[in-house]
Amino acid sequence: RPTSSSGTWQPDPVTQQQTPERLTREEKKARTRAQLIDAAATVFARRGYVAASLDEVAEEAGLTKGAVYSNFDSKEELFEAVIEDRLDEPMKDIAAVIDSSIGTTEEQAMAGARAFVGVVERERDVFLLALEMNIHVARHPELGSAFAARRREQLAEVAGIITEHANQSKEALPLPADQMAIAVEALSQGIALHALVDPDGVPDDLLGRVYALLFQVPRGEEG
Repeated sequence: RPTSSSGTWQPDPVTQQQTPERLTREEKKARTRAQLIDAAATVFARRGYVAASLDEVAEEAGLTKGAVYSNFDSKEELFEAVIEDRLDEPMKDIAAVIDSSIGTTEEQAMAGARAFVGVVERERDVFLLALEMNIHVARHPELGSAFAARRREQLAEVAGIITEHANQSKEALPLPADQMAIAVEALSQGIALHALVDPDGVPDDLLGRVYALLFQVPRGEEG
C-alpha cells in the first residue's frame, strides 16, 4: 500500500479508501483510557458504584482486566476519572458562560443555572452516581480523607470564580467566598435532584432565581 515519508498509509489510488494512521504509544494509551471511562460510566450507571466491578468494566470495554489496572490503580480512581470527564470538566465551562453574559447579576445567575442544568440533563446518570458516592463516603468515614481533598479543590475553584465576579461587580458577598461555594454546590445539587425526581414540581428558572437571591443578599452589619 502507498505510504508517505512519515509512514502513514495513504488512500489507495484504485479503491480511494483511507486506511488508518498508526498510533503512537501515548495515543494508544489515551484511547484505551477513554474506552475504559466510557465503559465504566455505563457499568456504574447500570450497577451502581458499590455493586460494579472492574471485571465488568473490562468486559464492557472489550479489554482485559490488566488493561484496567495499567490505567487505574483502583475502582475508586476509575470512578473519579468518570466524574472528572463527564461532570467536572463540563462544569468548568460554566465560568465561561457567565463571563460571556452581559447584564445584571440576575441575568448572569440565570445563565449559570441554565449551564449547570444542561450538564446535569446530559449526564443524568453520572450526576446521580456522584450523589451516590457522596452517600457512600458519608457511610464509610475511612474513605473521607481521600475524597475530601478532591472536594476541597473543586470548591476552591468555585470560590475563585465567585471572588472574581464579586470583584468585577464591586458587590460585597454576604458570606466568605469559600462558604458561598459550599452553599452554591449544595443548592445546585439539591434543586437539580428535586427536578429529576419531580420535573413538573420544580420551576425551570428556580435555580437561577436562587442564585440571584444568594448573590444579592446584603452583608449583615457587624457589631
